[in-house]
Amino acid sequence: MKNLLFIAALILSGTLIAQEKPTEVKQETEVKTVKTNHGDKVSKKSVKVVTKETANVELDKSDKDKIDQSRVKATTKVEKEVYVDNDDSTGFNMLTTETYFVSDGGTYAFSPNEKGFGMNYNPEDDASVEIGKSWASSNDGYYIVDGEAHSGIGHFNANGDFVVEYYNKDTQQVEVKIYKKN
Repeated sequence: MKNLLFIAALILSGTLIAQEKPTEVKQETEVKTVKTNHGDKVSKKSVKVVTKETANVELDKSDKDKIDQSRVKATTKVEKEVYVDNDDSTGFNMLTTETYFVSDGGTYAFSPNEKGFGMNYNPEDDASVEIGKSWASSNDGYYIVDGEAHSGIGHFNANGDFVVEYYNKDTQQVEVKIYKKN
């Protein structure tokens, strides 16, 4: 009886785990090294850039019962981490991390700084434009957002999306802008 309960629990847990949303992940690592000859000593400085793209795999609902279903274009999240090795130690030191949210024909980039992060928008085939800045507030996990389109309070929700609540003077209502993480 004990074995039967164990097998049932194992099958049920395997079924529940298999129900997660499928995601597509692509990761690239690029390392550039520069050697400098100082006469008596050669120094080596390296920069490593790790780029990771993540997107949910979504299928067209009209192809539900077909074998070869068409994919729906999903929002892509891109994280770029820059490491530098400028000393004689054996490892790389983290320099910066940027997170990009690809959606609506352009890219939103969140670049961390010492007090919060900058927010940039890069439409396709155009230069990046700063759309706002954020600062960590005294309430843990919340940020004060100051941008040209909206200013308000922001936080990361349980899904990893960045949610900004702001007052819209035109509609005279509190509105919510969500930068979706995918």
